[in-house]
Amino acid sequence: MQAKWSINPDFNDLDRFIELSKQYDTAFEYIDFTYPKVYQSAAEMRKRIETYKALDRDHSKDTLHGVFYDIALISTDDVIRERSRYLAEMSLSTARDLACKGVVFHTGILGGLNVTYYLEGWVDGMCEYLPTLLEKYEDLEIYLENTVESSPKEICEVAERLKKYRNFKLCLDYAHASITQAPVSDWVEAMAPYVGHIHLNDNDLRSDLHLAAGDGDIDLRMFKAGVEHFGFDVNILLEVSGYDKAKRSLEYMSAL
Repeated sequence: MQAKWSINPDFNDLDRFIELSKQYDTAFEYIDFTYPKVYQSAAEMRKRIETYKALDRDHSKDTLHGVFYDIALISTDDVIRERSRYLAEMSLSTARDLACKGVVFHTGILGGLNVTYYLEGWVDGMCEYLPTLLEKYEDLEIYLENTVESSPKEICEVAERLKKYRNFKLCLDYAHASITQAPVSDWVEAMAPYVGHIHLNDNDLRSDLHLAAGDGDIDLRMFKAGVEHFGFDVNILLEVSGYDKAKRSLEYMSAL
């Protein structure tokens, strides 16, 4: 399978990840800035940012995963909401400093809470808040990723209402979609008009295991067919941890 691949570099194993990136012509998606132990330390943030910036490679196709641990961008609690928004802007500022293409954020929807007023409130709240980020960081693409939702309805409503913003797109997480009750094909078809980025790994169709491609039960040939059918010309992150999983995933997907 020919694709624009991305991988998550391991800061403590950068030499091997740089070589792997050169071998498969991949971009990077930085995940380490989501960890509180990293972003709560100014020294650690500075060390990682300066190290990544100093690498002799093209950063223009790179992305950054935005904060997601305990993040609630539209919380009704003032303290939680403001802290969450502060951290979201920290992610965007870090991406800008690294000369990245864009930032991926989770929806923040509470999984399994299929209450109409809650879901409608989430859609309205995100459509009110996100434009402030899209306008302030118009040089960056912002991707909203499906995570624990029961269906693509709400995330696609947000995408439709914000489609006038050229820098707002959806991140299709194929593995997340594969463990919902809705068929994965429904997610792909619904999100297709808005997709600007893709996440992929393998699992047992029950839990989000982040297995290397080919180590689980996801039909990756069907994934390939979907990419070709919808003509997705976007970066596909093989979202796995560690060099061995990244290498095996690239080998497996490239051979499809």
